[in-house]
Amino acid sequence: MPAVLKTALLSLLALAGALVVLALVTSAASWLPALLGLQPAGNGAQLGWDLAFTVLGGTAATAFSCWYAPCWPRAQGTAIWLLIAAASVWACLDMGQEFPRWFVIALLLSLPLQLAAGLWLGTRRAHRRPDTARV
Repeated sequence: MPAVLKTALLSLLALAGALVVLALVTSAASWLPALLGLQPAGNGAQLGWDLAFTVLGGTAATAFSCWYAPCWPRAQGTAIWLLIAAASVWACLDMGQEFPRWFVIALLLSLPLQLAAGLWLGTRRAHRRPDTARV
């Protein structure tokens, strides 16, 4: 398999995996409280819980995309983050009236945090070959 085709395929797999990670982390917000026996007291607490898992999901997806990128991990992480940011902005514009203002503002302000934390976590891996590792 040519190297360019292999790199493109691995890059697409990393992006698809990041979307799966995003879906898994954000869906955990619905079943995790019941599993732990933590029922949020009110609607505001539930929205806070959902916001926390939305931020965690965006961070995890960005980090996953960076971690498994075959080349240019920061560009790969930024690409998935741009997709998440566009979806978040669209959701805030489309459904912003259904949510409290603090939720919409916090979601939009969390986007740079998701990018920074995801890139930092995703690029922490040392790219050493086994023959160059120190013993």
